[in-house]
Order: sequence, then C-alpha cells, then structure tokens
Amino acid sequence: MCGIFGYVGPKNPVQVCIQGLTFLEYRGYDSSGIVGVHEQQLLFCKEAGKICNLEKAVSQLKKLRNAVAHTRWATHGKPTKENAHPHFDENHHVAVVHNGIIENHSALRHLLQERGIKFHSDTDSEIIAQLIATHYEGNLMAAVQKTLPLLRGFWAIAVVHKDHPDLIIAAAKENPLAIGISSSGEEVYLSSDVNAFDQPNLDIFFLSSHEVAEISPKGVLVFDAAHSPVTKTTEKLSLENKTLCKNGFAHFMLKEIFEQPDTIRQAMHDRFKEDLGIAVFEELKNSSLDLSSVERVLILACGTSWHAGCIAANLIEEKARIPAQAEIASEFRYKNSVISPNTLVIAISQSGETFDTIAAVREIKAKGAKVLAICNAKNATLTRDADACLFIKAGPEISVCSTKAFTSQLTVLSLFALYMGRLRGMDQSQGTEFLKQLQEIPLQVEFILRSTEEIQKMATKYAKYKNFFFLGRNYMFPTCLEGALKLKEISYLNAVGYPAGEMKHGPIALVDENLAVVGLCGNTKTLDKLLSNLMEVKARGAPILAFAPIGTPEIDKIADDVFWLPHTSDEFASITYSIATQMLAYYIALSHGAEIDQPRNLAKSVTVE
Repeated sequence: MCGIFGYVGPKNPVQVCIQGLTFLEYRGYDSSGIVGVHEQQLLFCKEAGKICNLEKAVSQLKKLRNAVAHTRWATHGKPTKENAHPHFDENHHVAVVHNGIIENHSALRHLLQERGIKFHSDTDSEIIAQLIATHYEGNLMAAVQKTLPLLRGFWAIAVVHKDHPDLIIAAAKENPLAIGISSSGEEVYLSSDVNAFDQPNLDIFFLSSHEVAEISPKGVLVFDAAHSPVTKTTEKLSLENKTLCKNGFAHFMLKEIFEQPDTIRQAMHDRFKEDLGIAVFEELKNSSLDLSSVERVLILACGTSWHAGCIAANLIEEKARIPAQAEIASEFRYKNSVISPNTLVIAISQSGETFDTIAAVREIKAKGAKVLAICNAKNATLTRDADACLFIKAGPEISVCSTKAFTSQLTVLSLFALYMGRLRGMDQSQGTEFLKQLQEIPLQVEFILRSTEEIQKMATKYAKYKNFFFLGRNYMFPTCLEGALKLKEISYLNAVGYPAGEMKHGPIALVDENLAVVGLCGNTKTLDKLLSNLMEVKARGAPILAFAPIGTPEIDKIADDVFWLPHTSDEFASITYSIATQMLAYYIALSHGAEIDQPRNLAKSVTVE
C-alpha cells in the first residue's frame, strides 16, 4: 500500500518528488524516503512517520540529477526509519523503491546470505536491490530484466544506480505505474497514481504487467517480458483538482462529513428524470453492458465499499427483483464461484486502486463476465479494467476514514437500483415516488448536521466505554457494520456491528453494564422487532444510545439516550443514519485525542493483498 514518485528533468527533483508524495500519502504514511544521484553517489534521506518529517529533513540534500521517492505502509518489517524506502544493495550502488509484496523473499534472502551478502532491513524490498546488484555489469536495464523473473509476487518498482545520473528503470506487475512526459520531452514523471502529477499537458501512459521502462531526458523506452520493444500510446488525461484545504474545520473528516448534502446532490445531478420516474446514466449509453438481460448481480468490494455493496444488494433485489449478493473481494478471489453468462458484476472502490477488488475483477473478467465499476477517482486502475464506470463525483476524500464517498456510493447505487427496477417491471409512479424520497435526503442530512452540539454531548458521555455493539435489522444491519467500522478506525475502540435478531444466538453473553449498545432504528419494517431486541440488552444492564425517527414510540423509555433523526424511507435510511454514526465516531475520537485523519496502521487505499 505504498506510493512511488519519480522525476528526471531540469527542475529540482527533490522538490518535485516531495510534492508528488504529498498526493500519494493516502497509500501509507508509516515512513517515507527519497534517493537520487549526485557526482556518482547515491544521496538519500529517510524518515519514519509522515511525509512532513521527510520534507523537513531533505533541505540538506544537494541538487540531484534524478530522484525516486516513496511513502510506505508497512507490510514486511516494522514502520521504522531503517525499513523505510529506498533500499540499497550492500555497496550502495543500487537503490530501489517498491510497492507490492515479494512472496519468495525469504528464500531469496537465504540464497543471497549464503553468498555472503549482508542485509540492513527486515523488508522484502531490499531483496530487489541486492539481486539487481548481483546482475549488474554496466547495463542497469539488463540487470533489472535478469532480476524480475526471479521474483514471485507483485510489484511496481523504480530503480536508480550511482553510475547513471539521468536514468530511472521502472517495472510493474499487477500494480499500477504511470509515466508522464512533458510536451518538450525534457521532463519525465513516474507515479503510482496519475492524479499525483502536478503538471498540465503531460503525455501519459500506464505500464502493463511485466513491462519495464527506461526513463531518461532523452525519452522513455518500454520493453515486455521477452525484452522486446513495446510501442505505448499516450493520452492527455483530465487530472483531479488537488487543492487541499480544511476550510476552517479542525479535521478533513469533519469537513467531509459536512460536505455530504452537496456531494449527495452532486451524485444525483443529471442522473434522473422525475416526471418519468427513471434514472439516467450517460456512462452506460455507449457501453458494452446489456443490462436488460441481467439475471444475477454480484457486487465485489472491500471495507466501507463492501458495506455499501451489502445495502445495494438488498435494494437491487427489492426494487428490480434480481438476485443480488455482495461478496468481500479478498475472499471471493479464492472461491471457485459459478458465474452465469448473464451475471452483472459491480465492483466498488473509492480509489479504484484496491488491490483485492482489482484482482477479483481481473479473474472474473477472464471468465467472461461484464464488470460495472463504481468509483470516485478518474484514471484509476479499476476504471480502466471495467467495461463501464459510474463515478460517484464526491471529489477528493482526504481523511482515511471514508464518509462522503460512502454516502455518494449509496446514492449512485440507489439510482442504479431504480434503473434496473424500471427495466424489470417497476412502474412509473413507483419510480417517481422513489426519486421524490431520494431528493429529500440532502435536506434531511442538513437537519442532522445542525444537531452537532447534541451528538457531541452524547459522544462525550459514551466515550468512556471501551466496547460497543451496533445493532440493527434489515438495511440497518450493514449500516451498523459501517458505523462500528468508523468508530474502530479513528478511536481504536472495540466496536462490532451485529444483526439485532442474532444477539440471542451467542453475542448477548457479552452484554453487561460495561458494553455500550448503539441501536439504529431506521427501518420501519423491522422497528417493533428491534425494540424487543433492545429491551433484551437493557434487561442485562447495557447502556443504550438509540438513533431513531422523531416521535418513535417507546424508544425513549428503552434507551438511555436518543438522537432523533428525520423520518426517512427504509431504502435511504442507511444514508442518514450513517452520517449520524460518522459524527458519533468523530466526536468520541476527538474526546480521546486520537489522530483522526490519519489513524494508526491504516492507509486510504489498500494496494496490497
């Protein structure tokens, strides 16, 4: 889950690379580093912690001829300065930055140690540098090409050598690596994410799996696994606006919570016709998807996106009467699933770079399935692999803890459920009513956000508990999973989302006065049943915080505290109730003094298995 950035050209490579890394920090912030060539020496700087630490330290680096930089999320080896990238061979002739995992690193390390080679880190990445050095005979490209077949796993790497001041060798296998060339041809940029390029009018292409690139001011040469030259087609890409500002909010997470009325509206904009009761997606008009013949929907995602997929699966089945299921992508990859010819696969990823989701998509496309992506980032790997993509249009989400992207995913998926429902028998009046209720959601969210002071008081009261159960039924069950995940991510408290009706089948054994229960009462269909389940935990002494529609009978007698929400139809309650739990998690974490935007051990995008 690391980020790579590189530069060759007349500008100061250190400044260019540090700027690029700041837009890759979502991939990891355990440590960072930079290396380049100066007078036949590799000069480098590595720091543990966030990129701001590296930015302060690099001021002493001399002007380099080239540079590659790295921000790390630790996989092999602790998040220390020693394990930070770049990594070197024992003589400091070769430096490597790496995103991915070398699965046979242990065997390769043992082999090299038997030859007397000394290692200086616990990482799998150092193996690459040491192997390249053993193969180097004056030609860096040849040394890299001899090394790659020995590696098992997946990678994006960038390599520099002390004897080649204007040269970077880059290689990719299954992990993204983009190359951008300036219009003059004098500058070449390298990045794990094309959106990190801070230069307009670049000619951009992506390395395919098993390709190796030789990057210099003279141009870029690309070779395939057989060492044959490859002609790459470049394109001008519309890159994301990278202006990052908290706009007066204490944290990006809080800012992004308060952006949700607007981001939900943006996700809906120009995507429906209320008078006809239909959803409209321009992205689907010229796609190869035949949605009228779909007989099954399979949703693949991880983390928060999987929670959105669980809610969407229920909604698609209910509105379109099509069997639908959501699978965790990292688990689905290893199942021998039966994919019928008329199965539509929906892959959801905020970043479009989630490795497990991309890997599952590639496997399922190899079986002939069609894939519709739901994504927030243009130019992402998932958007290139899918047959069509619906963008959620949430704008950059900086906080690791996803908020506005989740509710925008739900908004787009709700419209897609309507789209499929109208293809499968939903009448116009039903479609019109569906859209009418959906359009009310931003106003309901604004109502919730005006109650910040009230929910902050409740969060302060419940912050003393170390264990939480989030209980709900129907659409509220996956909403509970998401609410519990938010609390875990930023407060480091133990929180579990659970279907309320299942409590009697084991988990109720954990209930006592030290376990706080958060009851999500957003589904009218199951409200009476949920109230009974909350009575059961109340009888065991658990304190209860309920989130309930205004005026819900009996709930104030059952719960110790109630946060009142506007009445929302069952189909869309996951949006409003999720925002309420986002606020709860934020203020509990705030009371604990936690690092909210970049919590420990996490990265925004999970780019390793």
